[in-house]
Amino acid sequence: MGHISTLPTELLVSVFLDVRDECPTTWLRVLSVCRTWYEIACSAAPLWSKLTFDGRCDINLFRTYLHRSENAKLKLSLDIHAVEGDSLLDIVHQHSTQLRVLSVVFSPAQTGLLQQRLDDPGFSQLITDLELHCLTAEAPRMFLRPLALRSLRSLLATQVLPRSGAGSTFDTVTRLKLVQIWHVVPAEDQSPDGYDILPVIGKFPALGSLVLRDALPPFLGNTTVDQVSLPLLRTLEVNETIEDIKFLLQHLVLPASAHISVVARVADAMWEAANDGTFLSILPENREVTLPMIHHSTALRLFAGHTEHGALALAGDYDATTLLDDPAWCIVLPDCGDVLHESTCAALEELSQIVPPSGLTHLELHVAPRVLLFDVDWMAVLGPLHRVRNMVVGSRWAAEGLVMALYRHPVLLPDLQVLELCLEELLPDTLEGPLPPPDPEIPPRAIKKVVIVQGDDAKVPYLAGTTLGSMISASEYDFKHSSCSACHVIPSNQPELDGDDSSNESDGSMKRTMR
Repeated sequence: MGHISTLPTELLVSVFLDVRDECPTTWLRVLSVCRTWYEIACSAAPLWSKLTFDGRCDINLFRTYLHRSENAKLKLSLDIHAVEGDSLLDIVHQHSTQLRVLSVVFSPAQTGLLQQRLDDPGFSQLITDLELHCLTAEAPRMFLRPLALRSLRSLLATQVLPRSGAGSTFDTVTRLKLVQIWHVVPAEDQSPDGYDILPVIGKFPALGSLVLRDALPPFLGNTTVDQVSLPLLRTLEVNETIEDIKFLLQHLVLPASAHISVVARVADAMWEAANDGTFLSILPENREVTLPMIHHSTALRLFAGHTEHGALALAGDYDATTLLDDPAWCIVLPDCGDVLHESTCAALEELSQIVPPSGLTHLELHVAPRVLLFDVDWMAVLGPLHRVRNMVVGSRWAAEGLVMALYRHPVLLPDLQVLELCLEELLPDTLEGPLPPPDPEIPPRAIKKVVIVQGDDAKVPYLAGTTLGSMISASEYDFKHSSCSACHVIPSNQPELDGDDSSNESDGSMKRTMR
């Protein structure tokens, strides 16, 4: 094997890029391996196209990094709340023709300074992705000019409310995410006239994706607000209280092709589901107008309860069957303590009232393991849904009840072809030989394909040796050794921000200077 200095430059740069992306806080250490690597890394412009600045990074060293990027398109993450932001933004301004992605963490006192920069087309006209995060107890307003941000496609605002002038709209923005706004808005602004999120959303008519998390103001009762239409919206994710969600969905007109994900939280710990159940407590009365996808949906995901890591489905990724381009929508029911069981059962029985039974072909029911659904009337829940072909059920208790219902009622889901069961662990009653069905006079329910998503690392289970397996018979079985991220939320691994290393470029151990 030759010396490391003999490796092709292209190969080394490719490896360095992988190291940078995999180890964003420590990749600079490759500079200290040898002089050859140092020279190659310093001359590779793509390596310096993704930079992070915080208060522990020397501003002159950051200037050097930007110079090394040459003409590469820049993705910058700046934390200016504890530094002289004007000097740093002056340096960035010198590379504005390269700037494409900008993320800024700032203090309330720096709001005007940042707004002034973003109002300058010479600074911001080529930015496509903008992220603003204000460290404050009171969400400031930041007025942005669409003419200055003429290339903007994506805007993420945390604890800051983006506004635009009268008559001006962001016609190029297709993705908007608003996080943690309502609870930091001054009390005097929490009124229909002083503050409302719908007029802000209305300034983005071309949205294809809208995410709201703790963004909506507290529900204000009989408030009169004009409806906002988003004809191009494809995905809507809302994580708010039940009352706020209902108010939003009542005034937001969406296309029939939109995919909706709703995480409904409980504002009051003593909240109880309304008499008409949980689904109908969340959805507005005018849903036929504002939520037309409900009447065109062939697929639905329902989530109930929370795990120790948070609400179900918040991972945003599913091991269950992929829904491709099929219009779909999902709702996470609130965790209502002792009433969760009753509200979940009530919601299940509302399915046929909300989704046209004749059109639903794909149904997923993900239930937190602690929700014990022993007495659900599955005939009442699924009886009208006679066209369902794919059924996904999460949690051991829901799976047992559903399989028992399918076994005892052959007329239930007559077109069922694929049954997916997301089990945290295989049932403990596994035997070496096959178990007979519970009733000798009733044969096992025949299903074309059965998929078991198993949370532990055991070998492929002997399903026929379980009570669950004795009630079904499939021509094809598929086993997955993983946790369904819808039913069993796995926290994402976030890299730790370790600032204990000394700051020195020559030895490659800078303090969080890049990501």
